[in-house]
Amino acid sequence: MFSMDNFSSWLVQELEERGLSQSDLSRMSGLSRGTVNNIVSGTRGRGPESLSAIARALKLPPEKLYRVAGLLPSAVKVDEEMEQILHEIAKLNKADQREVLAYIRMKRNLREKEK
Repeated sequence: MFSMDNFSSWLVQELEERGLSQSDLSRMSGLSRGTVNNIVSGTRGRGPESLSAIARALKLPPEKLYRVAGLLPSAVKVDEEMEQILHEIAKLNKADQREVLAYIRMKRNLREKEK
């Protein structure tokens, strides 16, 4: 989990990488310059509404910002094998995806009972 300082640092880095200023972010997000400044300085403003506005402005999923801000738990780490599994499952139709999910849950339940 990230602290407010980490979120502020992350946001500053994100703006720098995109060549954006705080004024640009304010304009793009619809947030006031003061609100953007408070978020960047770490004094306030990391509520869901502000984070969602910033996510829209930066064209990022809101969940990513919620995670960086510490409002959601960290996402599951996906290694190469998991990438392959997800890729193959995505090729299946919805009925087959549900069947695979049911199998995974059954398999996990069996392992938990073995413990």
